[in-house]
Amino acid sequence: MPANANYNKLINQAAKTVLKKEGLFQKGSSRIWIDDNGWYLIVVEFQPSNWERGSYLNVGIHYLWDEKGYLSFDYGHRVGGFVRFAGNDEKFYADMQSAAETAMQKVMEYRQFAELTYAKEMIIGNEKAQSKTRGLYNNMMICGLCQDSRAVEYFDQLLCELQFSQIGWEKAYYRELSEKIAPIIQDTARMRSYICNKIACQRDFWRAKSGMKKLREDD
Repeated sequence: MPANANYNKLINQAAKTVLKKEGLFQKGSSRIWIDDNGWYLIVVEFQPSNWERGSYLNVGIHYLWDEKGYLSFDYGHRVGGFVRFAGNDEKFYADMQSAAETAMQKVMEYRQFAELTYAKEMIIGNEKAQSKTRGLYNNMMICGLCQDSRAVEYFDQLLCELQFSQIGWEKAYYRELSEKIAPIIQDTARMRSYICNKIACQRDFWRAKSGMKKLREDD
């Protein structure tokens, strides 16, 4: 590595060396890399710090059944500690290559979620869900995708949880539950079809975004 190289370029180069050959693509010129798995995306982020030069590493799953305009870590998040750039290009590059290899290990772990029965067990057992509301929502959706009748149980719990909420995104969930899901929740085939359609719409949404056009079109 050349002396005094831009440390962001070192992060990019290290990530590209490890992740690109394994099928991930970079979101534009950002520090985010994407692994496309059909109904979910694996997001690898080399997150900057507000105070120091260097990078944190975040790796997690973004569920495509949720209508969000941003990439979220719905399962998984921070991996390891902060990797600091102290002016030594070669050491920092080696450290970032090691971080990218760690990220790839997590990607391989999260690729197992492509098997829906495994995904269902892991999501329902996730004690680090973003919130109780989102935890119940995700449990309902993975059960619905698997045509598991427990989707009704999570639907009922979530409806009770949300009925008096004044929080914007929770009110949106409540409208979806009461207007769209309530009529089909007892019909496992229709519920699965509804979720698959939501996933397809979110894939179209993301594919239209700058830096995300490499998402496959056949899923």
